[in-house]
Amino acid sequence: MKMNKKIVILISLLVVASNLFSEEIVTLKNGTKAVLYDDHTWSVITESGLSSDEIVSKNKKFLRSGISATDQEILNACEMYEQGWTYTMPRPKSSKAAWGVTDGRTTWYNGWWYNSKTRLYSDSTPIKASSGLYLGDGQNSSNTWRNGGTPRRPDKYMFLLSKSGGPR
Repeated sequence: MKMNKKIVILISLLVVASNLFSEEIVTLKNGTKAVLYDDHTWSVITESGLSSDEIVSKNKKFLRSGISATDQEILNACEMYEQGWTYTMPRPKSSKAAWGVTDGRTTWYNGWWYNSKTRLYSDSTPIKASSGLYLGDGQNSSNTWRNGGTPRRPDKYMFLLSKSGGPR
């Protein structure tokens, strides 16, 4: 009886693990596209119908300045912003923590991605799917912390789509 219980638990864990990142884009009968999430919820994809130049001119003012970026990186960041993605930079939790301090005893709050339109989080930078949507990993690390010195340097999208923080 104990062995059957262990097998059922193991199979359940495997099923959950295989569906962990199971966002799927589908086309409904009326032609509307929707994202299906692993928690059995869904959201309709709204097509902006804007050209690349219109997306940049509409959203570039919301990007953070102070970093050099190519036109393509600016376009990608504007598309991400248009779809609702923003980034919150890691911030020090302990008094000795600061960008560039390698002391492993320092403590940091983790950074995270948040989509204000879908209300979903991501630990990794959202990736553009073939549908044109930027999809995250669904992991929520907001208000969590870690030990071990300065976090990795933010990439350009993290910097462009955050309001403050990060290395100087």
